[in-house]
Amino acid sequence: MNLDIPMSIKMNYKCFPGIKDLDSGKKIEENQIIEILEYINNRYDCADFRMIPILRTLYAYSTLLTEATLKEIEKTVLGFKYWMDEPGEDSMCYWSENHQLIFGTIELLAGQFYSDKVFYNLPITGRERMERAKKRLLDWFKYRYKYGFIEWHSNTYYEEDVAPLSLLIDFSEDEEIRVKASMLMDLVLFDMAVNNYQGYFVATSGRCYEEQKKDPNRQDVLDIMKKAFGIGPVREYDYTRLSAEFVLNKKYRVPEVLIDIARSKEKFILKESLGLDLSEVREKIDPENKIETVGLYYWAMEAFTNPQSITMTMEMFRNWNLKSNIFLKDLKIVDIPFLRKLNLLPFLVKILNSATQGIAIQRANTYTLRSKDYFLSTAQLYHPREFGDQQHISQATLGDGITVFTTHPGKAFFSDNARNFSPSYWVGNGINPYAAQYENTVLLYYDLTPRKGFLEGKRLNFTHLYFPEAKFDRVYFGEDYLFGISGRSMIGIKSLKKIKKINEEEWIQEGKKTAWAITVMSTDETNFEFFHKSIQNSKIELGRKSIKYELVHDLEILFKKKIFIVDGKVENTNYKRYELPFVQAEATTGEYHFKYGDKYLFLNYDEGARKYG
Repeated sequence: MNLDIPMSIKMNYKCFPGIKDLDSGKKIEENQIIEILEYINNRYDCADFRMIPILRTLYAYSTLLTEATLKEIEKTVLGFKYWMDEPGEDSMCYWSENHQLIFGTIELLAGQFYSDKVFYNLPITGRERMERAKKRLLDWFKYRYKYGFIEWHSNTYYEEDVAPLSLLIDFSEDEEIRVKASMLMDLVLFDMAVNNYQGYFVATSGRCYEEQKKDPNRQDVLDIMKKAFGIGPVREYDYTRLSAEFVLNKKYRVPEVLIDIARSKEKFILKESLGLDLSEVREKIDPENKIETVGLYYWAMEAFTNPQSITMTMEMFRNWNLKSNIFLKDLKIVDIPFLRKLNLLPFLVKILNSATQGIAIQRANTYTLRSKDYFLSTAQLYHPREFGDQQHISQATLGDGITVFTTHPGKAFFSDNARNFSPSYWVGNGINPYAAQYENTVLLYYDLTPRKGFLEGKRLNFTHLYFPEAKFDRVYFGEDYLFGISGRSMIGIKSLKKIKKINEEEWIQEGKKTAWAITVMSTDETNFEFFHKSIQNSKIELGRKSIKYELVHDLEILFKKKIFIVDGKVENTNYKRYELPFVQAEATTGEYHFKYGDKYLFLNYDEGARKYG
């Protein structure tokens, strides 16, 4: 059996189109369900995604199916492998943030439906499965409620959080699970409501891919935005997507305050903290440092080979017999008894300086300026000069869904289908920049001189800009600047060195040290000629210890201390959980009180209280 299937197959048809007709009370051609079951039975990666519509079908539409199909569903549900500690080889990814939620959800609801039956793969009853899954789900809920989502602002993976939460809200019989799933749904939708531009979810992101970066109409969350807030491009719901789960949800009600925030035309400065740095995990997640808490949080961060996580990674790798898993098989290289016994693994990975350390999605302090004519969002000083992966550090969005961003092109660490898609030419970064934003300007400095990493491909000594010239009404450029205008939206870009046009969407700046300054503005705020001339005459100044750029404000980044200075004053870039016009709060499992206009949402995780009006 070939378990190394391409990403195009994994991400295709995670639901079946006939589920729309089933929801309308109509019978359907059931082969489309059987095809989903076959994929699940093969335990291909992302089989857990496909179990979500199967469980909705089982709970909501069983009376519309033939007895033969119901028997096939039962066989699949009872025979599935629901967690890493169960018998059987496979190459499913269980551990990323969204997968942990999905596996917990499907195990709990499968166990609830077949509570008295003994499952095949791990011979325990459905009730026992519910107990196993509930513990993992409550941990997942608690840490995301308190610290935010690790896969921050992901316009791909938020779809895969919303779907299992929808399923739990509709079908879990456990009140605690139902209420807390509703709270987490509130928080993920709040992220999307706050960080949208014209119905597109376009903020800096922990995991983002080329298609969605270049064209917001390719985002995976558009159906959710439309259903939740009534915004975004005009389109029919796609019932082959996991977002169909949210479209079909019957019990969750979107608090009106979130709808009003999403639709607002006001200008906002938005600051958030999402996730944790590796240095914070052992202290903040669980003082006992158990693999079921700290270990799973590390793996939700995709932190496998970092000095802080490697010892626990190898314990999990051995305990759960993951040596044949296609994602993790190469860990066998360092699974050496004397290294474990002498606790030398952290030292070894420091010496190796593996480029895979950049896969870890660490805490993001996100700064966003949102207005009706433009949107600029940045992860402030996110691990500069370190290896990157899928993190999308900064993006400007303007006009009719035009996006502009820079990256340092990277090369995937592995060649197999499961792991060969990032970092890449436009996905993530090979080396992360110093990036800092204040109001409508972001300064990005790329220093490509860190030492070579184990598994790192040939490092390219240039950075590049995605600037889709054809989408603008007018474009102007010189040897070190670009300027574009679309409707009322304007963008000006300054470079440290000369830039070279490669094609109609790519501009390159060569060298081991490059910089870009990006400023967005509206014609309602200043006239075109003045802004254009200001960009032309501006200058990026690179010194030994800092980089400076002056336009609307005087911006400076100090390299060694990673300090951002604005107009001569140090700007705090280490934010509270929420520093927003709608809510101010430290990370907590207590109260969050969201308010906009006369609408509100009140959440208290510890007390299980959720109120809105």
